[in-house]
Amino acid sequence: MSDPSASYTDVLIIGAGPSGLMAAYWMARCGVKARIIDKRGTKVFTGQADGLRPRTLELFDSMGFVHRVLHEACEASEFAFWGPDETGKLKRQDRNPINDISCSPYGNALLNQGRIERFMLDAIKEHSDLEVERGVIADSLNYDSNLEKNDDEYPITVTLRTLSEEEANPSVAYGGAEGVRNGLFRSNTTPDDWDDLIKKSKERPGNIETVKAKYLIGCDGAHSWTRKQLGIPFEGSTTEHIWGVVDMIPITDFPDIRCVSTVASEYGTMLVIPREKQLVRLYLPLHDVNNTSSSFDRSSVTLEMIREKAKKMFGSFSFDFKVCDWWTVYQIGQRLAPTFSKGRIHLAGDAIHTHSPKAGLGMNMSMQDGFNLGWKLALVAKGVARSCILDTYELERKKTAQMLIDLDRRLQPLFTKQQENGPGAISPDETLVKVMELTMSFANGYICYYGASPLVHKSSEDFSASLIPGERFLPAKVRNQVDGRAWWTTRLFESDGRFRIVLLAGDMRHDEQRHRVSTFSAYLASSGSVLRRFTPKGEQNNSIIDVVTIHSNPLEALEFFEFPEMLRPYDEQKGWAYDQIWSDSECAWDRHCQGKAYDAWGVDRMRGALVILRPDQHVGWVGNIEDVKELAGYFEGVLHQPNDVAKTANHVQK
Repeated sequence: MSDPSASYTDVLIIGAGPSGLMAAYWMARCGVKARIIDKRGTKVFTGQADGLRPRTLELFDSMGFVHRVLHEACEASEFAFWGPDETGKLKRQDRNPINDISCSPYGNALLNQGRIERFMLDAIKEHSDLEVERGVIADSLNYDSNLEKNDDEYPITVTLRTLSEEEANPSVAYGGAEGVRNGLFRSNTTPDDWDDLIKKSKERPGNIETVKAKYLIGCDGAHSWTRKQLGIPFEGSTTEHIWGVVDMIPITDFPDIRCVSTVASEYGTMLVIPREKQLVRLYLPLHDVNNTSSSFDRSSVTLEMIREKAKKMFGSFSFDFKVCDWWTVYQIGQRLAPTFSKGRIHLAGDAIHTHSPKAGLGMNMSMQDGFNLGWKLALVAKGVARSCILDTYELERKKTAQMLIDLDRRLQPLFTKQQENGPGAISPDETLVKVMELTMSFANGYICYYGASPLVHKSSEDFSASLIPGERFLPAKVRNQVDGRAWWTTRLFESDGRFRIVLLAGDMRHDEQRHRVSTFSAYLASSGSVLRRFTPKGEQNNSIIDVVTIHSNPLEALEFFEFPEMLRPYDEQKGWAYDQIWSDSECAWDRHCQGKAYDAWGVDRMRGALVILRPDQHVGWVGNIEDVKELAGYFEGVLHQPNDVAKTANHVQK
């Protein structure tokens, strides 16, 4: 029975940070009725996270705004390692590339979180009227587990309160010492202020709303109110490390100030991060705190203290700054929630894992959490996908989070060894270099280690050396059959909520291969194909599952209209689907398009292969072109046929 005093939504997202905005993007992209709230009165403008790994940039490409990021960001191509020589003087000990250009079209980029949030907000606005409701806090949460099995029910009830202008915008947000934004109002060195905000807002009448939701996503940070309401503990270290962070324009003669660097000294190891607009970020170790003792007094840290610590750590190199854009203090421990979900309530980002900034992965992991959960929840909420795919969120992301925490624990001694052993200690830089080299593939997102599940069908047969179920589709540049333009597959496989069948059609100049492709196309056109079975009545055949063909012939060897019509469908208003047929052939004016995609994928250029891509560009299944039974089996396990469930339009309107 509906509650006339309540508002209804399919999905409620608490927290409009990177993970929350990623989840919101999918709701907007897939047309899901959703709301997103945040206690802050404004988005982030300065400071906070800043590092972007290659995999994250690939996702931005699929979302349509990577060009905006690259236009403003500072590229990070090398990592310099500095430490004392035999006389104790700082010396560059190594300098290594950060990226592997054979694995991704993108490298590492550095740009402040505020700009990244802006681009995501614009992407959301492009597809929906969904907007962040700012200055709003959740007061109470009730969950009726008896209703969770019924897709039409709303088992989640949340009371929302609107904050005053003062509560939503703490004064320190607009200026700390000397008018510099100090970020401490968002620092996790401070006790969580959620309870205080609720108490203050209760004193003002007329600002309370009851919301009922089918699903809830908690992206509300390390002190997650949502996690606490669910009774999920935050397990991990009792010793936390206090780091000072400052974004400023340096005045220095340190040679690698515009290069990602570590500077090891008797005072600990400092991270140097070049940024946009001549800014440089420094991460400096300050203290260790035992979490069982009294809480850390954040007021004991000042901007001047951070400045003086940096001067000491740069040794004989001069260092100072006059322009400071932002600074803060982090109290960091490695923590992981034992479970990421409870019924229809899910957690993402810092709400489920925290770690130090040393690995440069925090924002990336959070966004990828929201991305992973977002598309799955959006398709389930629409009635397109089976609810079992939501179980794969924790299966995939918890292992990834644990690997990140393990990496952070491995790095920690390398940043404190100098401090512990005092002046003249042996530099740990060589070991640090090795750790960075060994973990680069994981840190950059080249490999993810997603295990077998309804969304990942592993096979005993090795179809491809590089197209591995569970891993991302290795990016490559291919040419459009009609106009010859060269596109990265990260852009070609747009994040629009559709699964994709990628037909690697091989060499169609040979009759046998042309026959194999024609036979597969006939299957797609048949009444029993996955396109026919899983497409809702009245919608185009590619609305749920898209088919993209990439052949291995030279572009000029074939014509667009030689391909079967099912591979180049016709629309009465838009004409032929010219963006569905592509060639793995060399492009004379694009050095990245060399006609070697099949080789990189490990696919036979003659016989080709079939690949199922999930909406997040991860490989779901790989097989031969004839393996339509296995292809169908995959989709039968994850998608609803339109007559299996009542479509969203026929749901009871609340």
